[in-house]
Amino acid sequence: MTVDYEMSNDDYHRHPGYSSSDVKDVASSTLAHWKNRVRKESHAFDLGSAVHAILLQPELNLVVEGTETRRGKDWTSMKEAADFAGKILLPKKEYQLAEQMAQAALFTPHVAELITDKHATKEASYFVKEPVYNLDLKCRPDGLLSHKNLVFDIKTCQDASPKGFAKAVRDYSYDVQASFYKFCLELYGHTVDRFLFICIEKQNPFIVQVHELSGEYLDHAKRRMMDTLKIMKEADMTGDYTTGWPEVNTIALPSWMVKTDFEIPA
Repeated sequence: MTVDYEMSNDDYHRHPGYSSSDVKDVASSTLAHWKNRVRKESHAFDLGSAVHAILLQPELNLVVEGTETRRGKDWTSMKEAADFAGKILLPKKEYQLAEQMAQAALFTPHVAELITDKHATKEASYFVKEPVYNLDLKCRPDGLLSHKNLVFDIKTCQDASPKGFAKAVRDYSYDVQASFYKFCLELYGHTVDRFLFICIEKQNPFIVQVHELSGEYLDHAKRRMMDTLKIMKEADMTGDYTTGWPEVNTIALPSWMVKTDFEIPA
């Protein structure tokens, strides 16, 4: 079991081991979808990465302001230079948006207290051995406050409301992510009593809201996570990364569509 405090995000993703993203993909979809996925860059991903970099590693100046759009020779040249330097290039308006979102978090006192805590460990890469299925796991928490037994994760989102983020937790299996991080860090030797999601909305007025899953929710997520690790282990052993779906699936009429107020003619 090791931890690397200096590893870049790109090097972390290239390092062997199952991540929370891997487990989330299998838990919410199928082995086939996970195994055959093709990762694509997205503008939304760039924005989220930029906000993370501004808040968590401001001293590295990882975010670069580019031209007005992602078109033209100037943009292409700047993009090549940014990629080579391991930095994030954003068009001017998106760069300003990332700055505004980061500032909103820092202007929220209880959030700023977490992000700027001088004892916080940020963007460290942990590599552990899972003891039940003997799997190599890895995680890279946004922030670990070991003196408070607390982990935080920054999410950029459209809707940070209690109802909106509860839906996002279900849609994107964020509960599995929280359980996975907690599991890996505890295997490494840390105590994690709380896992907080710091959510920042992407539009003015850039509302910031902190969410925490209940103990019951986390217990359910851990069972789901462990079931998923078992599925992944079995797939590794058999080489069977299929969907698990039947060759021909029969779709039954939903009960709510059944009408009882008329009879079908003979």
